[in-house]
Amino acid sequence: MDEKNDRRKQNNPHTTVRGAGADAARRGAPVHSCPYSHPAMRNSWLRGFSAAQQMTFGFDLESADA
Repeated sequence: MDEKNDRRKQNNPHTTVRGAGADAARRGAPVHSCPYSHPAMRNSWLRGFSAAQQMTFGFDLESADA
C-alpha cells in the first residue's frame, strides 16, 4: 500500500477522546462523568483524565526567584 495515500494514521479518534478526558479533569469534572460507553473509548478518556490529574501539581514557577 502506498504510504502517502494511507491516511489511517491521521484517523485516530483515541487522541481526541484522550484530550476530552484531560479537559474534563482540568475543569474539575468527576471521573464518573465519562460520556463514553464503549470500553475502548472509555479507556482512552480515563487515560487522558488521569494523566491530566497527575500533571496538576499547583507549582507557581513564574514567581519563584531563580
